[in-house]
Amino acid sequence: MPWVGIKDATANHGRTINSTVQTVTHEGIANSSARVLPANTVCLSRTASVGYVVVMGVPMATSQDFVNWVCGPDLDHLYLKFVLQLERSTLLRFASGTTHQTIYFPEAKAFHALLPNLAEQRRIIGVLGSIDDKIESNRRRAEGAEQLLDLLASGVASMGSVPLGELVEVDRKSCSPAALGETLVDHFSLPAFDADRLPARTEGESIKSNKLVVATESVLVSRLNPSTNRTWFAVPDGGRLAVASTEFMVLRPAAGVGFGSIWLAVRDQLFRSELGQRATGTSGSHQRVRPADVLTIEVPDVRALPAAEQDEAQGLLRLAHQARSESRTLAELRDALLPELLSGRLRVPEAEELAEVAT
Repeated sequence: MPWVGIKDATANHGRTINSTVQTVTHEGIANSSARVLPANTVCLSRTASVGYVVVMGVPMATSQDFVNWVCGPDLDHLYLKFVLQLERSTLLRFASGTTHQTIYFPEAKAFHALLPNLAEQRRIIGVLGSIDDKIESNRRRAEGAEQLLDLLASGVASMGSVPLGELVEVDRKSCSPAALGETLVDHFSLPAFDADRLPARTEGESIKSNKLVVATESVLVSRLNPSTNRTWFAVPDGGRLAVASTEFMVLRPAAGVGFGSIWLAVRDQLFRSELGQRATGTSGSHQRVRPADVLTIEVPDVRALPAAEQDEAQGLLRLAHQARSESRTLAELRDALLPELLSGRLRVPEAEELAEVAT
């Protein structure tokens, strides 16, 4: 039986899910306080990572980290999902606790929401759902492009090898974003990678430590816990400062090498394995590789790749980035339309025109 946990919610915020990271037996359900909930149940995470929303695509059970709603005949489950998405920042105000923020059940049971008639709910869902469908399509495009890149990476493993340092240049310039005050900064952080592989757009003053400057297109390789493969094609927006966590190495191709080729080199399985073996640290959750060690690890000599394959890899990288960037723009439009539609300030036909232009 699928078992919805926090990882499922944070990785699939706003989506309908049909499988989960963990499962539980029916016997386990029978001997616990959990119960199996029907498809279309709306789940809101209430502890640790508060405010993430998912919808069950099939019958599932959840941990106690969730408040779950089974909608009656006057409430469309997708309308409720959009309401909870809209009010995430508001919901956080109801969380309490010093170590782990939690929304307790009495507060959750007291939530109220404006409820138009069912036909109007479904018209609103139609507008917002068309945007979500395009976002989901872009997600599949990006993942498909990266799967093809990994297939290409497996094909270069038989090439002669060289130390990574022969193929890349390392950007080490750092800065203090906090000095920029309220100016927006694009922050390539580990949480941002895990969320949607796009930099977090945040005020500089909220970033308290020095970060690495990402001045041009770069390949980021995480040194922290390298058993988790966090390889990132970073494309800064020229209109604002872009910075990366110091847990990353900011790599640019050396002369005669392309970004696609560097990507294939650092996705090589032998490189990934060696990266993990060179990690050191006292805690299993904070294992790091020293930058100098990363550069000495042998990788396929991708300079020997035919030009067509280098171009293909570069094109796939850009396709994945473009799909994710477009999804961010669409999500911003959806989030802007949400309060206007739910409040009645914007009528559905007007919103349909805006959504049609965007998608």
